[in-house]
Amino acid sequence: MALYRYVCKNCGHEAVLLRKPSEADNVKCDICGGEMIRQIGNVGIIFKGGGYYSTDSAKSSTSREKIKTGK
Repeated sequence: MALYRYVCKNCGHEAVLLRKPSEADNVKCDICGGEMIRQIGNVGIIFKGGGYYSTDSAKSSTSREKIKTGK
């Protein structure tokens, strides 16, 4: 079972429903009775490894200047 977000085509009402992935998407709106379509929600992304944060061991601006000028 998974949580899915549905949005009504007619009135824009949103609902989050607990459904099986194999279940058909025949969902009716509680407000207007219109057809609801499944929406793709935001997915959390986790970056692992170095270089993603300012606290990581990034090169200093002076090192970048040396690389750019070639000196």
